[in-house]
Amino acid sequence: MKRNISIYMFDGIKAARNLYEDLQHRIYHTSTFKNYIEEKENGSITFNRILEYIRNDINMMPPNDFYEIIHFFRSQIYPLFAHDSLEAREEYLKTLYDYLGITRLYELDTLNAGKAYAYLYETYVDYFPIARIKGKYFSANIQSEDFLHFNDFLILMTKRIIESKLYDYDDVLTEEEESIIETIRLENQQNLLLSEAIEDQMKFLINVFFPDDRQDFIQAVYHACTFLKQAIRIRSMIDLQKKPRVIIVDIY
Repeated sequence: MKRNISIYMFDGIKAARNLYEDLQHRIYHTSTFKNYIEEKENGSITFNRILEYIRNDINMMPPNDFYEIIHFFRSQIYPLFAHDSLEAREEYLKTLYDYLGITRLYELDTLNAGKAYAYLYETYVDYFPIARIKGKYFSANIQSEDFLHFNDFLILMTKRIIESKLYDYDDVLTEEEESIIETIRLENQQNLLLSEAIEDQMKFLINVFFPDDRQDFIQAVYHACTFLKQAIRIRSMIDLQKKPRVIIVDIY
């Protein structure tokens, strides 16, 4: 079974101009977006509804609607790069998304990575409930501020996992990354509930850790260093004034 979790933010002005226009008329490979939606015969998600969200404010789009846009692009773009490198395809998508007002912050393209990330997210919301527009599985549309709070938890949580030496990681943290982590720690040192959440989770992981790839919490340990580095990168990309919301798309 495959799983793909992708995290996106948006430029609403670009999307209202370029994405709105492209989805109405452009043939990317073999189909227009209108034909793609009509062929799916999904009564709850319509072509006109998606266009209305884009025209008014893509940031408020339900994640299931946005999934259809991403799935359409993949179904149309990937075949064009069947004989090219992954890097060439990803560079094309990045350029296309930028033109359309879409920024992909992070993509987890394996089942184990998805399980691990979703586990840490659900651990966080058990302590800090987040208002969200929910979609299928782990998909959600949330405020960027709430996502950044979770992202800080992810940084501090994965740092503690690494320090626990439950697992040996190949990567090492740079001085700059260590400095950013220390800044986040100082910013949150008065957040007693956050500290409690991290320590409770560490006690659990230390008590139950064993090499069983089927368990989502074990995968969280295995992926800790990768998640930490990506979370630090993501933190520098989100401007709360310009990017008010984040959409997480979870595809099984």
